[in-house]
Amino acid sequence: MNKKKDEYLIQFDKKKRDFLLFFTTYTDELEFFQSPSSNFRTRAEFGVISKNSVELTMVKNGKQILIEQLDICDQSINKFIRHLKQQIFLSNVLKDKLFQVEMQVSRKGEGFISLIYHKFLDSNWIDEAQKLSKRIKTSVIGRSKNQKLVIGRDYVIETYDANGDKFQIKLYEHCFSQPNPYICDQMLSWVDNNTSLKSDLVELHCGLGTFTVLLSKKFSKVLCTENSRLSTKALQVNLKDNCISNVSFGRMSGVETLEALKGNREFRRLKHVNLEDYNIDTLFLDPPRPGLDSRTLDLIKEVNFKEIIYLSCGFQSLKSNIRDLLSAYKVDKAAFFDQFPFTNHMETGVILNRKTRA
Repeated sequence: MNKKKDEYLIQFDKKKRDFLLFFTTYTDELEFFQSPSSNFRTRAEFGVISKNSVELTMVKNGKQILIEQLDICDQSINKFIRHLKQQIFLSNVLKDKLFQVEMQVSRKGEGFISLIYHKFLDSNWIDEAQKLSKRIKTSVIGRSKNQKLVIGRDYVIETYDANGDKFQIKLYEHCFSQPNPYICDQMLSWVDNNTSLKSDLVELHCGLGTFTVLLSKKFSKVLCTENSRLSTKALQVNLKDNCISNVSFGRMSGVETLEALKGNREFRRLKHVNLEDYNIDTLFLDPPRPGLDSRTLDLIKEVNFKEIIYLSCGFQSLKSNIRDLLSAYKVDKAAFFDQFPFTNHMETGVILNRKTRA
């Protein structure tokens, strides 16, 4: 374990140096957040080889490797790996044409396993999946083309902690969620520490609402948008479960949202929202790894927000986006969150303030 911890600290320091090399040019308000060095990941995906036995696989350095356990994953996932290989091997129905397995757990031990097939799932599959669910004591989801069968639940409930303010989020299958909840707590706390009670905010790429719940407590009104239909449905559930009434949402892309705010276009998907009722000063961004395209960046500068809170899981795209935004904004604070230990990926938070015009 000490060797693993030492390996982790070496790679963390390398990422930290890369972070500093870029951001010290712009600000000295910098923070760094380490992850646990093991058992930090609560999501995992595997390929399947099914011949004389059932083997779970992952790709490493371009090669397929067999998986017995993963030190980076929560202990519940490692337990599922062991039990699943044993139990599926006993059932021809479950292992036939199975090609992928996905697992998700919460820190409290809830979990579901998704079994993904190249075949139609019939009543025989349901019977065997129900037996499997009882044996390994978790929910089981079967997926095939145009099919989704759920034995139990298709979500887990994760409890997040932002500086002692705890709240629960339902993390649904096939909706993006943070894979490292320990670092997600740190990200939430950092956002909480660096935002004060303000007027209104717009959030792009809100997902199923992990940050929306926190932001609803920091701003008078929040307008959030998300392009994924599944995530939008999950967002509605999480807002209701957390008794949040000051958030409006629409299923829209980031560009569409900014065009609506700019007054360039009207959208039926925002017909229920009177944009004139909003006094939006702050933009919250958490885009996919490729970052923001040129049209989005142009619109952000045209709308002219006073403040931007930008979370990024793609460091190279973030650096490019920051350089573009520097024509209108200055970097106030930045933080490195090691969401993805033992990889080259970096999660970064940046707060930008609008430059005062001469």
